[in-house]
Amino acid sequence: MAAQGTPRFLLTFDFDETIVDENSDDSIVRAAPGQQLPESLRATYREGFYHEYMQRVFRYLGEQGVRPRDLRAIYEAIPLSPGMGDLLQFVAKQGSCFEVILISDANTFGIESALRAAGHHGLFRRILSNPSGPDAQGQLALRPFHAHGCTRCPANMCKHKALSEYLRERARDGVHFERLFYVGDGANDFCPMGLLAGGGACTCSRCSRRAEPRGRQGARAGRGGARGSVPFLSRPFLLCAAASLGGGERVRRGLCLCS
Repeated sequence: MAAQGTPRFLLTFDFDETIVDENSDDSIVRAAPGQQLPESLRATYREGFYHEYMQRVFRYLGEQGVRPRDLRAIYEAIPLSPGMGDLLQFVAKQGSCFEVILISDANTFGIESALRAAGHHGLFRRILSNPSGPDAQGQLALRPFHAHGCTRCPANMCKHKALSEYLRERARDGVHFERLFYVGDGANDFCPMGLLAGGGACTCSRCSRRAEPRGRQGARAGRGGARGSVPFLSRPFLLCAAASLGGGERVRRGLCLCS
């Protein structure tokens, strides 16, 4: 049992199409001339190298005069997924019961911009994502999160490794969670779910959405390679799940909170 004031549960969120209701990498294309990327750029995508592709996208946008402030305005306008605002407010009201983090293959600049605009940035103890920010030319630059040896994940991020390292860090701080919860929708969200086997739960945030290649502008692949479909968490179900996670209902070990 956790000591008073120590978080009992670790709640981990994905970002794109989980916290927000869009793929943010698609959203920023609205800043491009004609709101689309040239075919010559889209054709450079190679499976398994989505991060490198997005580096080229940001570089192209910068060459077209798109500045970080323009991209920030787009990120800030991305809507939350239905029911997500209620869920985050519920979690915030539980005090120290939950510790909340975010692991995403998007980028820190976009995630922090969106969360601040929505009023939820302070809820997250840590945002684990690809570092990004203005470079010397005033353009938004994107860097890989880390290196790893996982063959199931793209070269720039393995969420299993990211979550494992975070748990080890918290254990060194003397924090040991009673249960882990994971909320995600993508193919690369399957890898960290192996950590839930000892007593955790996952929630899947999309219905009949194939885990297709990343990027509707021609490169929607690379953040994992598996295909599948997962159920949608409607607003009522999100709130029901939140009530369960809050301790009122006992959640069985390994339960996947899918309707």
